[in-house]
Amino acid sequence: MSMYFIGIDISKYKHDCCIISAVDQKVVSKITIKNDKNGFDELLAIINSLSNPEDIRIGFESTAHYALNLELFLEKSLQTFMEVNPVLISEFKKSKTLRRTKTDSVDCEAIARWLMTVEYKPHSKGFYHAYSLKSLTRLRDRLVRQRSFYLVKITNVLDHTFPEFKPFFPCIKPWPRK
Repeated sequence: MSMYFIGIDISKYKHDCCIISAVDQKVVSKITIKNDKNGFDELLAIINSLSNPEDIRIGFESTAHYALNLELFLEKSLQTFMEVNPVLISEFKKSKTLRRTKTDSVDCEAIARWLMTVEYKPHSKGFYHAYSLKSLTRLRDRLVRQRSFYLVKITNVLDHTFPEFKPFFPCIKPWPRK
């Protein structure tokens, strides 16, 4: 079986993909998929038609939350992938050509070619759980701070407008009870 390198340029609504064969280093296919389940299923069908999952190297630039759906889908599909620093791809492109062409098609091919030159270090498993826990703890922290902020505001307004009111509501405290 042949090794294939898949570079994906991440965008908000669509992802451009370039598949390069390791045998002759030629572009096998360039496709554009939507950033939704149907688009991901289309990509997975193409990946499964190529080779064994062990012979597939998938890489894309780290683009914050735009790649999140794709990352979760690939992890559920048991596909390995590598998230790449965009600066590395930019410098790689500069080293290969003097042209400053910046299109999604050129970028996805550059990512695939960059994957051919480096050691493949797949993203760690369990991404979904770590991401969910991080999001939930950040949300809780933000909500606790907002609650404290508004309780202090209410207390200040009550102290100025109606100071006799506060003793009737001892439960209004700026910090959560334990």
